[in-house]
Parts: sequence; C-alpha cells; structure tokens
Amino acid sequence: MRAAPPPVQPASPRWMLGVIIAILLIGGGVAWLVQRSYSNEPVGRVPTPVIIPQSTSVPNQQTPRVTQTAVPFLTATPAPRFLAMPELVYARDFTQAPIEVFLRASGGDLADLTVNVAGRRQPFAKALLGQTLYYSVSPKIILALIEFQADLVSQPGQTDDRYQWAVGNYQEAGKYAGFTAQIRWAVRELFYARRDLPERPSLRFADGTSLDAPTSLSDAQYVLARVLAPTIRADRLEAALWKFQSVYVRLFGPLDAMPPDPLGPPTIGLERPLRKIFPVTSFFDHGGPFLTRNTAQGITTYWGRTETDMAFAYNGHDGWDYAAAPPDEALAAADGTVIFAGIADDNCDTLAVIIDHGADVRTFYWHLSALAVDMGQEVRVGDVVGVIGETGCAKGPHLHFGVHYAGVSIDPYGWCGQGEDPWAMHPAGAKSYWMWAGVPSPCGVVPAGDVLVDSADPAHFRIDGVPTQTTASGVGASAIFVAGQRGVDLLRSWRARPFGPVATAEWQVDVPKPGRYRLLVYVPYALSGLIDSDAVSYQIIHHDGVSEQRVNLQAVANEWVDIGSYTFDSRARVILPLRDAIGGRGIWADALLLQALDTEAP
Repeated sequence: MRAAPPPVQPASPRWMLGVIIAILLIGGGVAWLVQRSYSNEPVGRVPTPVIIPQSTSVPNQQTPRVTQTAVPFLTATPAPRFLAMPELVYARDFTQAPIEVFLRASGGDLADLTVNVAGRRQPFAKALLGQTLYYSVSPKIILALIEFQADLVSQPGQTDDRYQWAVGNYQEAGKYAGFTAQIRWAVRELFYARRDLPERPSLRFADGTSLDAPTSLSDAQYVLARVLAPTIRADRLEAALWKFQSVYVRLFGPLDAMPPDPLGPPTIGLERPLRKIFPVTSFFDHGGPFLTRNTAQGITTYWGRTETDMAFAYNGHDGWDYAAAPPDEALAAADGTVIFAGIADDNCDTLAVIIDHGADVRTFYWHLSALAVDMGQEVRVGDVVGVIGETGCAKGPHLHFGVHYAGVSIDPYGWCGQGEDPWAMHPAGAKSYWMWAGVPSPCGVVPAGDVLVDSADPAHFRIDGVPTQTTASGVGASAIFVAGQRGVDLLRSWRARPFGPVATAEWQVDVPKPGRYRLLVYVPYALSGLIDSDAVSYQIIHHDGVSEQRVNLQAVANEWVDIGSYTFDSRARVILPLRDAIGGRGIWADALLLQALDTEAP
C-alpha cells in the first residue's frame, strides 16, 4: 500500500518576491537588447517610422479626426553643394596683391615665382591674371587645379617635374609641357568647355578613350571635367570632381550654403572710352562671344539680327572695336582701379588694361601701343589709360573695348531684338544691359523729362521731295534712309547746284517748358546698299536764330550724335537737307532727342 504524499506547504512570501524580481530583470534586459539592436541600424537602411496620432480639428464635426504623421527615426544629412558656374568664372577682389598675399600664406613657392611672358619676366600672380581674366576663368580655379595635381600652392621645394606638368596634362606627345603651357591649356579648355555646354562633347581621358559625359553632371561639373578627364581614368571622374572641390575648399574656405544669386542690372554707367566718336568696325556677337571665327554662322548684333556681311565683323567677337589709331588715346569708361596693365598672355601677347569699377563690372582695353597707368592705380572716368595700337592679334590699329559683368562678357549696348537674347539663354551667358550714361537705349524707355521724336511719328516728322526706304534697325525698330540729292561740292565749288526744290527731313516738337535743351540725333548702323554721306548739315531753329551742325554719317553710325544745346521758347525745329556733295549717297533720318538742361524761361 502506497503511502500518502506529504501535505503541501504554503508558499513563502519571500520566495515569491524573488521570482517576480527575476522576471522583471530578465524582461528588462531583453527589451534593452531589442532597443539597442534597433538604434544601431546602419545609416544606409531606412528604419520603420514611428506613427504618432495627431488630433486635427475638422469643420462641422464635433469629434476630431485622427491623422497619422510619419516621423523617421533617422534624418538624412543633406549633401554639400558643388561649385556653381559663377564661382568658376569670377572671384571678386582676387587681384595681384591679394593673390600674392594668399600664395605667401599658403606655404608654397609660387609667391616668389616669375614666368616668361612675351620675352619678359612677370610675377606669377600678374601672369595668372593676364591669362584668366580675359577668358572668364576665376584665378582661384587655376590655383586649386595646380594644387590638386601638383601641390604647388601649399608645398615648397617641389621638383621641376611638378612644375613641368602642373595641371597633369601629359597628352599630345607632351605638347603642353612647361608650367605656363600647362596653365594656358587649362584656361583655354575651361573657356571652350563653357562654349560647348549646349552640346557637351565627349570627354577625353588619360588612356586615350573618349566617352560621353554623364548626364548627371551639372554645367560646372562638366566644365571642370574637361580639364580633369585627360589626367584620370573614366571610372575616377566622380571621385576626382569631389576631391578637386575639397582642395578648393581647403584653399579658399567653405562654400556658401547657396550658390550666388542671379544678378540684377549693373549699377555702373559708362562713358565713351575715346575722346570722340569713331566708326564701329566690329560688334559684340550675341550668338556666342567665344572668338570662334565661324564665318558661316555670322554675327548676331544687339538689334537681334544675324548678319553675315563682314561689315559687322566676324563670328564670335566678344567686344566692340572702334577704328581709332595712334596718337588717339583710350580713356577710362568709369571710375575704378586698374587690376591689370601690361602684356596679357591671351595667346597674342596684347598690351592691355583692365579696370575694376566695383559692383562686379570690369572694362577691357585691348591692342594698346603704350600704357599710361600702372596696376593698382585708381583712375577717374575720362583718364587716359593708354594709346591706341595694334598689338597682339589685331589687324590694323583699333581699340577693342569689352565689358565683363561678374566675370562674363556682356554687351554694353544691351539687346533690342524681338525674341530672347541668345547669349542670355546660353548656359555660360548672361543678360546684357544698355550701360551708356547720359543717353537712352534706342529700344528702351525714354528717361523722364526727355522728349523723343521718332521718324515713325507722322505728327512730328516728315520728309518731302525724295523717295524713302526703311530698315529694321534704329529707334523704334525702324529708320528711314534716302539717296541724297547732289548739293554744293565744297571741294569743287565751280560745279553748279542742281535745279529744283531741296528735299528735306524735318522734326518738330513742342517743348514741355521754355528753356535750354541738348539735342541728339540717332544714326543707325545698317546696310542700305548705299555709301553713307560723309557730310550732312542739320539746321536747328531756336530762340536765338538758326544754327548748323555738320555730321559725317559714316563715322557716327550706331550712335546718338550731339548736335548742340540751344534755347527754345515753345517749339524746337530741326531740318536736315537731304543732299550730299556727290549725290546718291545714303542719308539717314531716325530719331531726335531733347534733353532738358535748364527749363528757366529764356
């Protein structure tokens, strides 16, 4: 017979308390391990969001509606931005003296380096400006490039081999060997890469292969890739671009969080860079001012017309040429500081001057025969900066005058075309503005207080006695021209004047107030099929009588011509006899502008 089990003893309160504590400890440990495992999730993975109810009031409902908002456990860090195009082409106030201070502080030997330019030794900083400014390349980009490739900015005592291949281009059988040759190649390649942005030609790499540029590259990245690709393999392009940027940041400090803002109109007004009006021989090409010399494409003038006649000069011109000659002098177009004066290493060894006027405006004076200013010199508007010449690649003496706005070539005559300015639409281009002080744009708004009478206004302008023709250039996008009658020949006074009435053009305008006014007439630059007259006489009828002003239309095309200041009581009348000493030559009749000088009663 089996024995009965012993009676069950009641559980001890102390023992039960120990079990509870053990369960709590084990559960807490498991929870801690789970939480730690979740919080250590790699950054590359996206953790499951935590859903937090939120109460949102809904109109016409007493019960709030519950919505859910996803709150990620981890927040992605925004990627740093890459250099932008404005930073590739322009560095404000980074001229010779600041460059030399920067180089000396950086530790390398470039601050004391001199280079050969046109047979003369120049400080490296000056030569660098002479190469970069004309071609719209920031000197900082070139310095970062030679630091990236050869450590020449920061490391002293580098070998000759480092200087020989300063930007790492060994291609074309060593064609670009040498310190200045390497930099010259890099500047030109950056310049032409900007030109090529719409098409983006293939990139050429160090092993000789050519591959299409990745579509993900920004404009600035493509431009830089053009100088980096020949020094690396294709699979290293992205890494090289970001490493270059890291070098740039190490040298010049971190980039601003946002790229530079788009610029508004320039605040600097310009005066004529010569003492008098000279004939224009070359226009600014809005089709692309890159000196491309593609004759078939012609030149797109600021009138919005693409011209193929050589009267407008060649495709790709990046400034304005005026047919001055020694001893004519080039004048500062505005107050400013001379940031370059000397031989510019622009592939032509041109004697040149560059003036910084502040507000991101610089003017360029090219092909000079002599200099009248030094680097760092302060100048006032109208100061002589040099003597006109034909140095460099010039064919015949003339002044090449250019304007850069934040490092980009622009046309100081603005844009008068009906459609969009092609240069403003180009990825490397910029909008052009009329910048001439004292006179309005022929396609712009007339300043308050001025009075404009156009040849298209029948109430205030008329022509009698001769057939007329029109052209699409001029104030109001039109101008009238005629074949002039033969008049008095001042060189052959014995020749009889033709019989018959004299044909005339006449402008009449009621002045706002009696007083003194400056009178200007506009002479367009257009092809009429006629040789323009070199001597017409404007007759001005005013308070004190009749005055006459002779004008050579050949010399003043594309300009407002000052025909004097006069006092008027109530009406101003200007008469232009449409006759020429030879006869049959072109005479233009466009707009008359009155500018109030003193509106006190005469």
